[in-house]
Amino acid sequence: MSEFPIGKRVLVRWAEDGDNQSVLELSPRCVQIGMVTMYPDRSPVFNRIHRLVDPGSYHVVAINDTRVVGLLGTLHTDFYFQDKPIRTAYFMDFRVDPDFRMGMTAYRMVKPAIEFERESGTRMALATLLKNNEAPMVFTKGRGGFPASLYLGDNRIYNYVPIRQLKTDNRFVIRQAKESDIPELVALYNRFYSSYRLAPRMAEETFRHYTTQIDGLSLDRFYVACEGHGIKAVLAAWDAESIKRYMVTQSNFRVKVISGMVKLLALFGRMPEPIRINEPLKQLTLVLYAHDHSTGALAALFRHINNLHIGGEYSLIQVQIHQDDPANESFRGLTGISVYSEIHFFTDTLQIAREIQNANGLVHLEFPNYI
Repeated sequence: MSEFPIGKRVLVRWAEDGDNQSVLELSPRCVQIGMVTMYPDRSPVFNRIHRLVDPGSYHVVAINDTRVVGLLGTLHTDFYFQDKPIRTAYFMDFRVDPDFRMGMTAYRMVKPAIEFERESGTRMALATLLKNNEAPMVFTKGRGGFPASLYLGDNRIYNYVPIRQLKTDNRFVIRQAKESDIPELVALYNRFYSSYRLAPRMAEETFRHYTTQIDGLSLDRFYVACEGHGIKAVLAAWDAESIKRYMVTQSNFRVKVISGMVKLLALFGRMPEPIRINEPLKQLTLVLYAHDHSTGALAALFRHINNLHIGGEYSLIQVQIHQDDPANESFRGLTGISVYSEIHFFTDTLQIAREIQNANGLVHLEFPNYI
């Protein structure tokens, strides 16, 4: 990609290996404000996880002198619609230095990324935007030559705190997954995904790649709930700390209250780690979950993970799910806080947009679409 001069102060180009340190230094200047104020730290290599998921992933950077002042990343997955794969670009890591937000920096990063995807034959694009964050919404309105987005509901980011022992349904036997389970798990994932309007699919090769190449996502991190001779639900408890961690700079009143309660209760029993300012958030992320028409089995797994980590090293256990997914009932009894992001899809033709809009069902995002 050639460089795109955009005025006297800033130019835009594809990110290079030599930009790594400057990209890492951009993150603390672009904090995310929510229940805690924080920024993602992917040191030592900012795009390592993206390359593991999609070797064709890339980032666009905006450069001021030798300093990175803007970033936009893209990786690719296939979403299935009516049992047919559609190549989809996931736009992520959209950050602009506060000193450069009033100009055209953001627009000029997005423009070449969209042009590249069009020329590459990408049929759809996906972005998740934090609820009530108006700044990036301009890119969903169909202005400036960009396609308008198709809003497909809200993604619920549920963070629960393992503060008390919970009863699990004794119908289900819970254990760690085994090598011999893999074919059954792959089949379970694909039955589960096919119940959605838009969702990925799983291949055994993909599953083995995840469990052997991504730190913290090995097979012993997968838990299954069995009933009779079959697996009724599965999830992975991913510790992504070696690849990505969030540095906490501030917390809101509700989180402060919960942290204070945790510290107080720690005087009388085992409690999770409190959220500490200017330290990494101790978080376990539950990914690659699926159930076989049994939200009860999935609930048993969520509760089992809760019970495993009471008094442990994690402050929060996080799982992401569509707000309207019936599996939300699996969170009953857990103690947590929710944050929401909007799910926006972009299509290369109006016809595809209309077909997706008129179809029944929800969207299911998997962890490559929120890293």
